[in-house]
Amino acid sequence: MSKRFSTLDTARLLFEHPKILFRLIERMDRNETRHIRESDLVAEVMDYTSTLGKADRSRVRLAMNTDNLFRSGLVIDIVKAEGERRLVFQDALINLMRACNASLYQELTDARLRGHLVTLRDVRNRLETSSFSAADPDYTELRDDLNERVSQLIGLLRQNVLRMQTISAQLADLSSDASRTPEKYLEFRQNLFEQIVTLYERHIKPTLVFLNPDTRLPDGSNLFETLETMIRLLENAGEDDLADQLFRSSISLNALYKPIQTVAREVEHFLRKTRRGMSQYNAMEHFFGKLRELKDETETLSLRRKWLEGGGFARSTGFLVGLRAQQHPKRYAFGNSSSYYQLLFSELELRLSDLRRQAEAPVLQEVDGSGRHTRIDAQRINQLYHWLESLELRPTMDLVRELHGRLDGFIPGYRFPDLLAALNRLLNSPPEGMRVVTTNRFRTLEQPSDGEQFVYRRRRLETEASVNEQEQSYA
Repeated sequence: MSKRFSTLDTARLLFEHPKILFRLIERMDRNETRHIRESDLVAEVMDYTSTLGKADRSRVRLAMNTDNLFRSGLVIDIVKAEGERRLVFQDALINLMRACNASLYQELTDARLRGHLVTLRDVRNRLETSSFSAADPDYTELRDDLNERVSQLIGLLRQNVLRMQTISAQLADLSSDASRTPEKYLEFRQNLFEQIVTLYERHIKPTLVFLNPDTRLPDGSNLFETLETMIRLLENAGEDDLADQLFRSSISLNALYKPIQTVAREVEHFLRKTRRGMSQYNAMEHFFGKLRELKDETETLSLRRKWLEGGGFARSTGFLVGLRAQQHPKRYAFGNSSSYYQLLFSELELRLSDLRRQAEAPVLQEVDGSGRHTRIDAQRINQLYHWLESLELRPTMDLVRELHGRLDGFIPGYRFPDLLAALNRLLNSPPEGMRVVTTNRFRTLEQPSDGEQFVYRRRRLETEASVNEQEQSYA
C-alpha cells in the first residue's frame, strides 16, 4: 500500500508551497479551461522540487501525486480525453488559491455577470409568490439562497475591483517592448491597442454597465432595480431585518462603481501615451514591483520583519542615494495662536488699503541715469512725503524691507533713492506713538528690473508702549 496524506496534510503542503498551484492556475486561465492536465502537474512538481532538500522533495511529490490528490478529495474528477488525463480540482481550493494571489483573480465577463443577474431575477420571481412564513421550508431555503447569492456577488465584484486595481502591472507587461525601434513601433502600438481594447471591452466595460443604476436592459430590470423590488417585497411582508441587510448590500454594490470607473480612465489615459511615455511608465512600474516584493517579505509570521530592507534597492537604482543629505522642503502652515491670525489679518488689511489708495499714489517724474535735477528731485520728495503721511504702518522687525514692499509696485517710477527719502522721513518724523530702532545687523535688497543692490542696517519700528515696558523690565 502506497503512502498517502490526509486531506488536511495535503492542503497544508499545498499552501506551504503555493507556487505550484499558482503557475498551474495561470496556465489554466491562459488556455481558458476548467481543468489541469496531469502532465503539466507532474512537470511543474518536478521542476519546483528540484531545488528542495531530500525530505521536503519527497513529501511534496507524494502530496501532489494524482492518486493522493484524488483520494483526499482535492481533485474531484479525472477526465480522459484526447489521449491525456485532465484533473478537475475543487472549486473551493482554486478560489482560495486565487484569494491568496491578487494577480489570479478572474475578471468578470459579460456572460458571468448576466448569469448572476438572471439568478437574482429568478429569486425575485420566486419571492413574489412566496408565503414569507418561517414555518414554510420553501421560504427559508429561498431566503438562505438569496443571502448566499448576494454575498457571493459582492465577493466576486470586490475581487474583480482588486484585480483591476493591479491593471498598471498588466499594462506594463503588455507594453514591455515599447522602447523598440520607431519603424516597428507603429505595428507594436496597433497590437497593443487591440489587446487593451479587448481587456476594456470584455472585462471593464461590462462591469461598469452591470454596476450602473441607470442602465436599461432590453430583457428586463438591471441589478439595482431587481434588488429594490426584493427590498420592497420583504418590507411589505414585515421582513425588516432581511430587507435592511439587502439594502446595505445594494449600497456596497453601488460603492464599487467608482473604483472601476477610475480604472477605466487609467486605461484610456494609457492608450494616449507616446513611446517615450510608455517606456517611462514601464520603468516606474518595474521598480514599484521591486518595492512591492520587499513589502511582501514583511507580511510573514515573523514579527521581526517589520521594516523594508531597501538598502540594496537604493544602491542598485541610485534613486535614493544622497537623499538624507538634502534638506527637507520647508512647508508653510497656518499657526494656531490668536496673535498669528491677528498679524495675518492686519497684513491683509494693509495690502487692501494700499490697493484702494493706489489711485491716489503720486505720479513721480523719472530721473535719467545718475544726473541731478534739483527741481524734479524736490518735487518727487514732496510728493512722496505727502503720500507717506497717509500711509498706515504697523510694528515690524525690518522697516526698510517693509517700506520697499509697500512702495514697489504702487509708486510709478519707484527707485532706491525714493526708499532712502522715505526712510529719512520716518527716522526724523516717525508715526505717532511709534519709534524707529536701528540695529547693527545688515541686510540686502535687490531691484530685479535694473540689477541694483541696496545694503542697509536693519531697523525696527516699535510702539512706544512696548519700548517702555522693555525698559521697565530691564530696570
